[in-house]
Amino acid sequence: MARQALVILIVVAAFGVLVPLYKGFGFLDSRIIAAYACLALLFVAPASAELAAAHGTSGSSETAILGRIAVIVAWGWGVTVLILATAIVTLNLVARGGGWLAPPWGFLTSVLTFSLSASIAIAILGAVLARRFSAAGVKSILRIGFLVILLAMIFGSRAFPERVQLEIADQFNTRRALTHLAWESSIVSAVVAALLLIPLLRNARKTEPQAS
Repeated sequence: MARQALVILIVVAAFGVLVPLYKGFGFLDSRIIAAYACLALLFVAPASAELAAAHGTSGSSETAILGRIAVIVAWGWGVTVLILATAIVTLNLVARGGGWLAPPWGFLTSVLTFSLSASIAIAILGAVLARRFSAAGVKSILRIGFLVILLAMIFGSRAFPERVQLEIADQFNTRRALTHLAWESSIVSAVVAALLLIPLLRNARKTEPQAS
C-alpha cells in the first residue's frame, strides 16, 4: 500500500508539476490535455488484472464484479483527474498574467468523459480476460493491445497518400475536431462496455449457484 502511494505521488509530481513547469503555456495544447485524460487507461488496465486475480473471479457474484469494476475505474480515473487538476493549478501558480488559465470547459468535459467511458470498458475487458487468463497474461494482452493501437496511430497514416495524411493531420490538430472525436469515442466506448458486460454477468450467474 505504501509503495503504491509512493508511485502515485511520483506520478502526480512528474505529470502534475514538472511537465507544466517545463511546457509553460504550451501545456494547454489540446493534444497534451487529451493525452493526460488518457492516462486513466494506463492505471485501469493493470489494476483490473491484479484485482480480478486477487479476488478470484471464478465464483464472484454480479454485485462483487460490478463493485470491483467501480473501484478500479474510480481509482484510475480519479488519479488522472487529480494529475490534470494539479497540472492546471501549477501552471496558474507559475504563470504571470491575469485571469485563470485552463482548457475550455467543453473540450475538458469531452476528453474526461471519453477517459471515463474508456476506463469502464477497459476494466470490464480486464475482468472478462481474467476469467480465462492469469493476471500476468491479462497484463500482457492489454499491453500488446495498447502497443498495436499506438503503432497504428503513429505509422498507420503512412499507408495513405501524402495528401490524405495532411488532411487527417489538419483535421485532428484542432480543438473542435478533438472535441467531436472525444464525444464520438465516448459513445463507442460505452457501447463496447455494455457488450462486454453481457458475457461477464452471464458467467457470474452460471458460477454463483456452484459457488453456493
